[in-house]
Amino acid sequence: MVPKKQEQLPSEGAGPMSEEAPPPAKDPYWVDALAQGLAVLHVFDGDRPALTLSEIAASLGWSRTKPFRFVHTLEKLGYLARDESGRAFRLTSRSMQLGFAYLSRVPLVELAQPVLDRLRTQVAASAHLAILESSEVVYIAQARVKLPTAINIHVGSRLPAYATSIGRILLAHQSEDALDEIIGAQPLQAHTAKSTVDPKTLRRNLRQAREQGFIFNDGEFQEGIRSVAAAILDARGNAVAGINATATSYVFDDETVATVVIPAVCSAAMELSRSLGFAERDKEAGALPHA
Repeated sequence: MVPKKQEQLPSEGAGPMSEEAPPPAKDPYWVDALAQGLAVLHVFDGDRPALTLSEIAASLGWSRTKPFRFVHTLEKLGYLARDESGRAFRLTSRSMQLGFAYLSRVPLVELAQPVLDRLRTQVAASAHLAILESSEVVYIAQARVKLPTAINIHVGSRLPAYATSIGRILLAHQSEDALDEIIGAQPLQAHTAKSTVDPKTLRRNLRQAREQGFIFNDGEFQEGIRSVAAAILDARGNAVAGINATATSYVFDDETVATVVIPAVCSAAMELSRSLGFAERDKEAGALPHA
């Protein structure tokens, strides 16, 4: 059987601020209107590209009339626009510039795109690039298969690091103090029946992942979804990002994972690591480890 680890899918990280959620206690510099305006922008995603005022209010736990001023202001500033019906709103290219301005400063994205495209072809599945931010992974590039898929990851998605393949391979390179803060000692939230919820077991899996150079997730984040991830290292050996390939268990059967996916993902990660100045003899991506 294939090794164990995690996988990824929809679930957009920390959700927007609701009406009941108070600002940081005793913070004299907190601007509540700004926080709530940004919360409105965060409501929109790939599954909900257009929303009415009532839908925005319901998503945020607000009264039906509360979003009006925020939406009106964002529309006037060019961050939102009405759709063809005139009732719903959608994000504009101006709002996208907020994210693109950040991504344009990340040279790794430009280096990674052709590698992701090649990896997608090699494994016949979607490939993703993500970085670690606090306790979450943020997806910054991808190469998706054209066929319909249950995997709803897109650039900008934020997922819990402990529960995803890229997140775990990046956690495997963190210090014990960092792991204490992110994982803690209490049982972790389960996403499927296969999820690893014991912190000690997770730490043991992370140590193994660092030694073998990759991590395998067999339906721990979403049932029926498998993923293999490897870390991208800079010139000093620090893990700066992770790359993975993700597909259903039908596409990624045990033999395919062992003979095709693991070698391809590890090779892609090493290619990008070398591009960042990392120099070390390649680790063999051989047989699947016991978990």
